[in-house]
Amino acid sequence: MSEQNLKEMLVFYNKKQCSNENVGYSPSAKKPKLVVQAWKQSGYPVNIQKIRALSVEEISVAHDKNYVKGILGGKIKNGFGNKSLPVAKSLQWTTGSFLAAAVYAYRQKVSTFSPTSGFHHAGYSYANGFCTFNGLMIAAILLKKQHKAKQIGILDLDSHAGDGTANTIAKTNSGDFVRHYSLGEQEIQKHNNVEWLEHLPNLIRENFDGSDVLFYQAGVDCHEDDPEVYAGHFTTEQLYTRDKLVYTTCKELNIPVVTNLAGGYQKPLQKVIDLHNLTAKAFQDS
Repeated sequence: MSEQNLKEMLVFYNKKQCSNENVGYSPSAKKPKLVVQAWKQSGYPVNIQKIRALSVEEISVAHDKNYVKGILGGKIKNGFGNKSLPVAKSLQWTTGSFLAAAVYAYRQKVSTFSPTSGFHHAGYSYANGFCTFNGLMIAAILLKKQHKAKQIGILDLDSHAGDGTANTIAKTNSGDFVRHYSLGEQEIQKHNNVEWLEHLPNLIRENFDGSDVLFYQAGVDCHEDDPEVYAGHFTTEQLYTRDKLVYTTCKELNIPVVTNLAGGYQKPLQKVIDLHNLTAKAFQDS
């Protein structure tokens, strides 16, 4: 694809959504900056869009307010297992990034990017698995409440089950307008992942046709070499194919896609960044 034919990537990002705190095994607190840099260095036309931190009230549409206040006040452990105030502050910006990307995609009917992770294990009143606030559900509920969205799809292709998303959907009675598919709930391994990929366009049509917007968790921990791989076991080429199928199918269905990063745990971290770079390439090639 020639440079003049490259598609603009609307990336909703602010350095405040990153944290330099030592948060252990997960790289998600520092990954956004590195991924955005990689996209730019690859020559993709990255257009950085402004975001803002979300308020307690906004986050609380998908969470118990006392839980939200406890996290932000350093009284309750976050998804990284600490009570760090800098980490807590960054979470207001990560959820702000995803909400801004979702609102823009819904209103302008164009696909957007939120370089964020750490959402889908966060339940209504608990943190788990490096996830503290469920940015997916915060955005979904606010799109309905404030922008009259009727149907929102969540295509979660992280290797692990979006159990927090499912919990939050149930606790907030959002099942009537949120459609949720989680790869981590499926038995997808090397022996059947080719078949699953072939069916992916139909899976998207069957689950999300008619959606106003699709939230796409383009997790790369489903790569065969990831130490935390559970479902998927995809090769590098298969991950590229997965992403391209998502974008091309949603383009056929006229559904704007909001892409975020989700999981990835390979060492060195550059291996994870390279896989997230493939997501940008798939977007350009779709």
